Amino acid sequence: MTRFFIFTILLISSIACQSMNHSEVIDVKRKAMGIKMSGQIDHRTTEEKGWHYRHYDIGGSFPIAKSWTAAIQYRSVYTLKNGDWVLEKRPHAQIQKTLNTSSVKWTIKSRQEYRIKDAKDPTFRNRVRIMAKSNSSWKKLKPYIGNEFFYDMDINKYNKNRLLIGFDLTQFEFGTPSIAFRHITALANDSWKTTYTMIFKITF
Repeated sequence: MTRFFIFTILLISSIACQSMNHSEVIDVKRKAMGIKMSGQIDHRTTEEKGWHYRHYDIGGSFPIAKSWTAAIQYRSVYTLKNGDWVLEKRPHAQIQKTLNTSSVKWTIKSRQEYRIKDAKDPTFRNRVRIMAKSNSSWKKLKPYIGNEFFYDMDINKYNKNRLLIGFDLTQFEFGTPSIAFRHITALANDSWKTTYTMIFKITF
């Protein structure tokens, strides 16, 4: 019950606080015939732009060797520009290595994205993420930390870094809520800009 109240209070506080960048995420994961199917909805809001971003993701992953998996996914990204929602189609493939110890589950993932925008040439981007999640809980909370590196293949530059720190709230019948803080540093016009976001996610 304590965990439920913590999650509810933080979620309401984030949505109510206009000065806080926040993201609400719904994850759905199911397994069928050895393939892990997944879907995701993500809506993001910032102080400057308001609700300006949403994406819808679907895909599947499958084992290719011991502790290795591969995945093929498709994402539709909508960004609000001048009052209109602009679509970016983003098919991507990824490979992941999992190292599971008694205390920590490590994952290393490399994703190759093909980004298709209207009236623009397609672009490529590679993303590498290292994530560590505790296998044990503290007060029914499972902490995790990760960092993701973004490399733009067209301009041959590392141009974005995303640090994630959070925790899962375990043992809910309806799903697994998660709360995280995301710190992003992105390169724009030859200078680095930092932003932050509170993320509230439920995985079913």
